[in-house]
Formats: sequence, C-alpha cells, structure tokens
Amino acid sequence: MPERITVERLILADSAGRHFHLIEPTFIDAGQTYWIDRGTDEMCVDRGDGRVSRHPGYTCRGR
Repeated sequence: MPERITVERLILADSAGRHFHLIEPTFIDAGQTYWIDRGTDEMCVDRGDGRVSRHPGYTCRGR
C-alpha cells in the first residue's frame, strides 16, 4: 500500500517528493491526504466523504 501523506495547510502541489511531477498543479486542503498510484502515474487526493480525485503525472529520475 502506498504511503499516504496528510497536508497540514492548503498547498498548491506540482510535485510529490523529488521524482513525481504533476502535469497540472492541484490544490490540496489542510487535513486531506494524498498518495502516488505508481500503476497509473497519478497523484490521488482523498477529498473526504469518500471522494478521491486523481491527477496525472510522471516519474522523472534525474542523474
């Protein structure tokens, strides 16, 4: 199971860690959690009330 990260304050995310980059930035609100689905190359954001939004991205491993 992927690691879920809880956001402490509203952020505009364009990447997750050093290697995953979103195609388009997305807002993640305080208290929401996100994780990376490596199978589909998407950032998943648990918006609450059973809603999960999915945001496409890609893995980039620099030298």
